[in-house]
Formats: sequence, structure tokens, C-alpha cells
Amino acid sequence: MEIIFNWIGGATFILTIGNLNIAIDPVLCEKGTVQDYFWFKSERIEQPIYIEKDFENIDLWLITHNHEDHLDSIGLSKISNSSEIVCNKNSSKILLEKGKNYLTVLSWKQTKEFSIKGYKIEIEAIPAIHGINPLSALLAGKVNGYYLTITKGKEKIRIYITGDTVYKNKTIEALENREIDILIPNMGAAKQGSWIMTLTLNSRMLMKMISKLKPEIVIPVHYGTFEHYKEPVENIKEINDKRIRLVAVGSKTELKIKNASR
Repeated sequence: MEIIFNWIGGATFILTIGNLNIAIDPVLCEKGTVQDYFWFKSERIEQPIYIEKDFENIDLWLITHNHEDHLDSIGLSKISNSSEIVCNKNSSKILLEKGKNYLTVLSWKQTKEFSIKGYKIEIEAIPAIHGINPLSALLAGKVNGYYLTITKGKEKIRIYITGDTVYKNKTIEALENREIDILIPNMGAAKQGSWIMTLTLNSRMLMKMISKLKPEIVIPVHYGTFEHYKEPVENIKEINDKRIRLVAVGSKTELKIKNASR
């Protein structure tokens, strides 16, 4: 299968697999926008890069949770009612308010199978723990990671999208004995060093995750974009693992999976 990864910025990206288009967490506010998270405010420090055509013909949207750096008003406007939408409970409320009535709401470990354009797509919601501190994770609310198995003919690819999580055994155990061709981790070590404490993966946690899950390709996202994403990309570079592909915002990167027919 031909796979193209298009990073729009932050948590937002589009995966094109053959003629199948999957998009994740649309946040498209302009650079300089200040978002209010009640505990803190954060400014967008990098511009999203996309053209309107990028969001045409999206077959499947995956929404991990309801925070504004994952789902904003401009992003919501790009979600067509003709697309399949998979989300968690807290983001479903926002989507329903905007008239997105055809939703599949998944709780952790629930699965849903779709048949789109000749592809069989199985989606499982994976636990995502949004904070090292149990209290801040509780207040941040539940987040879905997603494990996708996409099959067409004899070809199969497996993709794990972490959502906003830190390294926790609950997450790793949910993926035990799974093949992962592409790992897309949400990085940035959000709020690291503050009283709220780290809310998303840092480079040390990513190293542990790679060691446990053994993915073929790793494409980090969710760093640099907002000022509360604290860890610089240089820390990811220092991991010095050939499986990690650092891509530019606005770029379209072709991915080659060695064992897509396993």
C-alpha cells in the first residue's frame, strides 16, 4: 500500500493509504491564537500549513479528545457529514453540537470495523493517560489513543496513534503482542516543569515506548506548535534511532512498510 503522511501541525495530520484518507484531531487556528485551558493559557507559536483541498474527501476522522489544541472551531468546519467519525465521549458532545450526528463513540478497548473503498479498517480505542500526576490526568479527562488495522487483499498495515498520553503500563499492556508498523506519538512534554506536571510524552518516555512496542516506523507529532509543548525537537533527535522520522509541518512524506503483507 502507498502511504503518505501529511503533517498539518500540532496533533493534526492526514494519512493517505492508497485512495483512503484518514485525518486526525483538526486544530487549525492561526499562529498567535491564545487558547484558554482554565488552568493555563497557551499561544500557538507555529502556523498550521495546509490547503483547503487537503480536507476534501476525508473518509474517516479520528478525534482523540475535546481539548482545543486537538479540536477547534476552524477544524470542526472541515469535518464533512459524509465522513465516518470516530471519537471519545467528551469530544462527542462538541461534535453533536456542531451537527455531526453520525458518530462512532468508543471507550477504551472497544472496537469498530468499517469497510471503506475496499479497505477493511478495524479501530480499537487504546487507553491514553493525559498526565504523570494522577490528579491532573483525572482533571484533563479521558483521551483515546487508536490502534488501526487496515487490510486490502493480502496487504495489511497496523498503526498506533497515541493521542495525548504519558508512558503508563496500562497503555503498553493494551498493545501487548500487537504488530505496529507505524507509531505516531504525541510528544512535546506538555507543561513539563510546571505544577501541573508532564501531560504528554517526552523523549525518555518515547525511548521506553519504542523499546516495548518495537514499531517499524515512528513519526512524532505534537511538538513545537503551542507554547505549552515544552520539550524541543532536539531532544527527539538525540534519541538517534533510525526508525524515527522527523517530518516538516506542511510536508507530505511517503512511508514504505517492509512487511505490509504479514
